[in-house]
Amino acid sequence: QFIVIDQHAAHERLLYGQLLQGFLAARVPQQSLLFPVTVELTPTQAETLERRVEEVTALGLQVEPFGENTWVIKGVPSLMRHVEPIGLLLEILDALRGSIQQESGRPVPQAIDDVLASMACKAAVKAGNRLQPVEMLALLARMEGSPVFSHCPHGRPVMKIFTAQEVERWFHRHGG
Repeated sequence: QFIVIDQHAAHERLLYGQLLQGFLAARVPQQSLLFPVTVELTPTQAETLERRVEEVTALGLQVEPFGENTWVIKGVPSLMRHVEPIGLLLEILDALRGSIQQESGRPVPQAIDDVLASMACKAAVKAGNRLQPVEMLALLARMEGSPVFSHCPHGRPVMKIFTAQEVERWFHRHGG
């Protein structure tokens, strides 16, 4: 067999799983910002934040009011420490703006699931990044220990398995 792995999709799937478990436990690991970031919110964004502060906190963001329309971001999800915090907060508030319906058979509502998938995508290693051998082995080991692994949260396959016969056909060998 010959296996091709999409490193971005694989890493995204792992991170999504971690974020989902963290959200369900109401404790996505958080990292305090050395320099808190202030952000001006529109009235709609501020209202969404006030209504959805539990979900925002469960997603790993620590946000506090700082006068008028100003809020301060003091902590971000550890997995997202390289992602720009204001953009992350605004994306989350945009996703949480409507009413959030809990559907039976789903661990989290669709709006939350979309946020988790987007966060995982932003934090995942990019498709063209060259991984060091030790990083490749770590990714494979984490894949092996993960219960669900066929597709990334956006539905793209994580890996493609080619049989020995398929590989032989590439080289115009037909058995033997």
